[in-house]
Amino acid sequence: MEYSAFINIDLLSQEARKELETFYEFLLFKNKKQKAKEIEPQEKRFANFLSNTIKADHFVMPNREERNER
Repeated sequence: MEYSAFINIDLLSQEARKELETFYEFLLFKNKKQKAKEIEPQEKRFANFLSNTIKADHFVMPNREERNER
């Protein structure tokens, strides 16, 4: 079978043309390329995490006895 990049839609009825157009739009929607998210390398993300200080409001460091209480 010989392949061609063109389809002669003049041979089709109006209803068949409409179905072909709808199917083509469906294929375009289904198979459109999606933008891939650029992800930072793991090492850089970890370094950024370590470089940011963690702030806790109203934190009081317990003394030795309080830390060892059960």
